[in-house]
Amino acid sequence: MAIDSHMHINSLVIDNSPTSIKHINDNDKIERAINVGLNESSSKESLEISLSNPKFYSSIGVHPLYIEGENLDFLYSLGHHEKVVAIGEIGLDTLKPNLEEQKRYLIAQILIANELHLPVIIHSNNSNNAVIEIFEKYAKPKYGCVFHCFQPDIEVLRYLVANGFYVSFAGRLTYKNAKKSHLVARQTPDSLFLVETDSPYISPEPFRDKINESANLKYIIDKLAEVKGLTYEETEKLSTENAKRLFKKIR
Repeated sequence: MAIDSHMHINSLVIDNSPTSIKHINDNDKIERAINVGLNESSSKESLEISLSNPKFYSSIGVHPLYIEGENLDFLYSLGHHEKVVAIGEIGLDTLKPNLEEQKRYLIAQILIANELHLPVIIHSNNSNNAVIEIFEKYAKPKYGCVFHCFQPDIEVLRYLVANGFYVSFAGRLTYKNAKKSHLVARQTPDSLFLVETDSPYISPEPFRDKINESANLKYIIDKLAEVKGLTYEETEKLSTENAKRLFKKIR
């Protein structure tokens, strides 16, 4: 069975949570799903869902596009819970011009993750090198890191691999123009890749431009297996083992 290492069910992004939860609970191909928070309210929703649904785990954090007015104290109050497996998603996004403020939030959340002995889930939109600069100058994850929906860059990949950090592949890997992602996938060690849907976003082929769901994880695994020259079963097993190695609280 597979682990959807990054997906979103909360009122901030999708309004059919009960249906989405049932689909995952009823899907015998999905072993676990990490429901990722984007701010305080969605992080709390994620934990609440995890408490009543054994398949679900929670990641808590403040996304760079949602930092306005957010206080990070909730990370301390929630971060020790056994169902909270990571701080994230956190990072940088060039869609907004407030990069200096985004950097402050990113640094603060990495430091909190280190205090709580938790890995981080990085959102990096056209900002891979800026995130790495923060790692090297100000705050570096001590308990693991994954760049989710990794924007393909071989030099950045080399840095991540050298530091034992993970790369996560999502729906874009299945697109016809994803040659750079295929190159990155082939060069990513078998011990350092995860798979995710990022649902309800980034649906894979053949569901592109439709609302995504965790059931579509099989299409990403299938394409990753093809690109890496592995079987579906090998890819599924490796991705599950890798997720449990990074997110140590998953049972």
